[in-house]
Amino acid sequence: MAGRKFAFSPNAGLPALCNTPVQGTAADIAKKALGLFANRLKGTDTHIIGIVHDEILLETSDENAHEMADLLKLTMEEAGNSILKYIPCQADVEVSQNWANI
Repeated sequence: MAGRKFAFSPNAGLPALCNTPVQGTAADIAKKALGLFANRLKGTDTHIIGIVHDEILLETSDENAHEMADLLKLTMEEAGNSILKYIPCQADVEVSQNWANI
């Protein structure tokens, strides 16, 4: 959906042909969100500590956790809506003391 090219193997089966555009588009959205969000974090105490598939993991103070969660949600939805022009993109966020509690 973002215009990236992908060359399929001549032996690619139906699952690969169907799944690759979906996963590729999700990866493009996540990368765009990372770029936008990194710029928006300048001057804050919040840090991107990881990305897993389509999840962006942050570390921030307890006082800023919900504000940063809201900003991340808006940023991810902005990235998704810029690529998925006709399908509304909605992101979910969770605040936790550690990743194991999610």
